[in-house]
Amino acid sequence: MTPTKRIAIILTVVFLIPALFFSVYEISGLSKDEELIEEIYQKQLEAILFSANQYSDDILNSWISKTEVALGTESADDLPPSLETMLTLNSSIKLVFISKDTIIHHASLKSYSLDTLVANSIRESVARGLGENGLLIQQLIKYKKSGFQKIVMLPTSNESLAHLQVLIFIVGSSPSSFKVAGFVVDPDAFVNQLVGPRLQVISKDQFILSVYDKTTKANVYSTLTLDTASLNSAKLVSDFWIFPNYALGIRTQGSSIQQLVQERTNTNLVLLIGLDVILIVALFLVFRNVKKEVQLAQNKSDFVSNVSHEIRTPLALISMFAETLEMDRVPSEQKKKEYYTIISKETQRLTGIVNKILNFSQTEAGRKKLNIERVELAKEIRSMLATYDFHLRNKGFEYTFESTTEVCVNADRETLVEMIINLVDNAIKYSADNKRLSISIGTKDGMGWVAVKDNGAGISRHDQKHIFDKFYRVSTGDLAKSPGTGLGLSFVKQLIEQQNGKIAVDSEPGKGSTFYLYFPLAQ
Repeated sequence: MTPTKRIAIILTVVFLIPALFFSVYEISGLSKDEELIEEIYQKQLEAILFSANQYSDDILNSWISKTEVALGTESADDLPPSLETMLTLNSSIKLVFISKDTIIHHASLKSYSLDTLVANSIRESVARGLGENGLLIQQLIKYKKSGFQKIVMLPTSNESLAHLQVLIFIVGSSPSSFKVAGFVVDPDAFVNQLVGPRLQVISKDQFILSVYDKTTKANVYSTLTLDTASLNSAKLVSDFWIFPNYALGIRTQGSSIQQLVQERTNTNLVLLIGLDVILIVALFLVFRNVKKEVQLAQNKSDFVSNVSHEIRTPLALISMFAETLEMDRVPSEQKKKEYYTIISKETQRLTGIVNKILNFSQTEAGRKKLNIERVELAKEIRSMLATYDFHLRNKGFEYTFESTTEVCVNADRETLVEMIINLVDNAIKYSADNKRLSISIGTKDGMGWVAVKDNGAGISRHDQKHIFDKFYRVSTGDLAKSPGTGLGLSFVKQLIEQQNGKIAVDSEPGKGSTFYLYFPLAQ
């Protein structure tokens, strides 16, 4: 198994798989979270409705206390001042009544109201209703005996009480002094004047609280101005305790609970997916960088091996022929000259390898000084070819140079020639069968270019991505068989980028390669 595959497996097992398992677990739990959140919302809504009902009960209990204090155990003939104050402050109370005993009839009922006409119109209806609900009164007496004050709605069918509700309770400190008392209340006025302000405080602009008439399903009061929603639109409905024909409803402001829960679920889902994507991208970047470092280390190792091999061959030849000459074993002067020629040639080859490594080191460290000036490409290339002509023909190469127009660029004259020679050397090295070479120049998009084209082995698309990397050499095919350090193209790339230029390649296996050097045009 290669080091890069081993690293990929480790990163996947240690980081990616646990993260994906966690994400799957969290996503599978989102539905449970959704149910839990909806349940929490339901309980919160129920608590709000309970609070509104409890507040209404507190108002009635306050009225009962004030009524018991005002009337005492004996019914007063005139309207007591404290009771008059209560009726004045609470216009929803149309009538307060109390019986002389628990046996109800018209003559035994005493009533108090700020409006005499209203009192006379409903007093008889209240007495009739009390007389028809003796069992209900007995139940209230039992509650009172147990120490529990209960107030209930008195069922009536009289038209004079059509829009009013009769609420009854028991007053008195002992069974012998028990009396039936009650209020005739306008429910709509009660809701709008007393309950409404409390609902506004409870809702806090987060919920819409409404009171509905259950018979017509119409909206009696709402914390939302100009709200016309009916009872069917409420998310949660609870009976209005003191008025069974009315209901308290609640719904969320803006979005529904399902929408809120769905939005939260979608947000969590997006965050989880986003986290996984970020983790996958991060792992990919880490793996790519590690892979580059591993490949660089491998390339360095190959570089040392290749350079050692390249240096060892000329050194062995130099050592062998020098030892032969030193021991005076050369049979003739002609042989001596041949051996001297070989020693000189191998020394030059060795010097070339060392110089290439030193030049690359200086360029990479930024210590190579460049003199950017106006350079005529055609002139420099012709001069280079004149010098290199013997070498090319000695290698059996035919070459051509195409120049239809003069191109002047901003470049370092010495390194420009050095880069072209490097590309020509590569063409010679990798064109064993078809020994033809062509050089051309031109302009494109504000750049002047030099193209070096061979008809050699060509380079695969995969290797084209890496041939400009340090120490990289093609590991398969005919290209791998040729000796080299893997520094040439990387050296060219660094040099041309320091001159604000670029290098490109156009190649196909078996059809040769064309390398392009681009330089800024001189003004």
